Amino acid sequence: MKRFPPITWLTLLSLSFATTAGAHHSFAMFDRSQSQTIAGTVKEFELINPHGWLRIMVPDANGNQNEWSLELGGAGQLERFGWTQTAVHPGDKVVVQIHPLRDGSYGGQLISVTLPNGKVLGQRPAARS
Repeated sequence: MKRFPPITWLTLLSLSFATTAGAHHSFAMFDRSQSQTIAGTVKEFELINPHGWLRIMVPDANGNQNEWSLELGGAGQLERFGWTQTAVHPGDKVVVQIHPLRDGSYGGQLISVTLPNGKVLGQRPAARS
């Protein structure tokens, strides 16, 4: 029986972990064929890895406040597009564009946020006119 060198086993083991990590980053829960614009008040902003989060309170038709959890990219990606730890503050009135969750619950994948000063932050480079 042929024996493989330890480096072969380490390589195979490493590849098995890489496949698992890649599978975690699915966007299947978001309806990326739809976009939705909502306005609300920032409850919390986390510029963290592997995903940042923006949580906003959004009033419904009856005036009840609903917490929306919006997933962002990782900190390094967001920082390249102008995001900082202090870009968004609790209490800020914002307008966000999202890809909503497929199940209709309060959340989605953030496309962009318009801050109180009019600045727009997104997860991709701004389109050039």
